[in-house]
Amino acid sequence: MGDGFLLILTGPPGAGKTTVSQLVASHFDPSVVIEADWFWDTVVNGGIPAWDNEAEHQNIAMLRASLAAAARLSDAGYATILDGIIGPWYMHVVRDELMKLLVPVSYVVLRPGLEECLDRSVTRRQEARHQNALAEEGPIRHMYQEYSRLGSFESHVLDNSDHDQEATATRIVDLLQQKSHALNLRD
Repeated sequence: MGDGFLLILTGPPGAGKTTVSQLVASHFDPSVVIEADWFWDTVVNGGIPAWDNEAEHQNIAMLRASLAAAARLSDAGYATILDGIIGPWYMHVVRDELMKLLVPVSYVVLRPGLEECLDRSVTRRQEARHQNALAEEGPIRHMYQEYSRLGSFESHVLDNSDHDQEATATRIVDLLQQKSHALNLRD
């Protein structure tokens, strides 16, 4: 089994997380990608849109579930990439859930320009895997604003406006292999 680690790859809707996650994972063996959105898709009854003010309890429960899965897999030796909307406003949940995890934990925020996020959010719905993805402009703009006010997490931002997804993934892999302090979530 390989040397496990956990990379939390986040950013606003349309930032390229899902594609880049797969590309990053392809550089490691064994590796796994966990799409945090899947946990929201499992709700059969009573689901609340994640961006709704009433969704906080649901969002934390789904986040904890995705983090628990990621922790188990990375502890088992998998290079684990957790892809989702996991902003710094949930860092208290992330730290609580990963407190006992012994493998390295990194955090990357993909943040291209707003117009690029809006365009990607609309065009990605043409793909079967993104049919239910958020494409409403209001919530996307709101999430983009949230990812524009990161405070001490600004050092974790990777502006991928001028890079294709392959180049973005390669940059992340290089930083992971260098064990870049800029990505380390534990400090």
